[in-house]
Amino acid sequence: MNQAAVRLCATHHVRLPVSDLEQSFRWYAELLGYERDFDFKNSNGETYAWALKHPNGGTSLVLVRAPMRAEVASGFPYFAFGVADEATIRQLEAIFNAKSVKHGGVQPALVGVKLPFVEDPDGHLLGFYVIGERPAGRL
Repeated sequence: MNQAAVRLCATHHVRLPVSDLEQSFRWYAELLGYERDFDFKNSNGETYAWALKHPNGGTSLVLVRAPMRAEVASGFPYFAFGVADEATIRQLEAIFNAKSVKHGGVQPALVGVKLPFVEDPDGHLLGFYVIGERPAGRL
């Protein structure tokens, strides 16, 4: 089937299975600046996930308490964040080094540099890639 591609604007959010909501939230908050937005509750009123927002427009994250899925996904390069420039990559590297967070080091990429294989508390591997600034009003 050959159809015209629909217009996709950006990633709305990413759901990430975690073993411990509080621990994962602290990691994403302290290292990347995420803030807790709202909770997801099951039919018994128990919280099973937290939605996180980023004050500077980063992709929203949903941390879902799912220890077994988090363990299975450990070591998988889950997703990559886009950043504006090499200075941001270097800033992230310094933050991760100061907190002894494992990562793959700054490396050449198709556009500038990247910082791959950043390990979160559950061992998910994240990346940071330079994508440049986008003009206002364009995703």
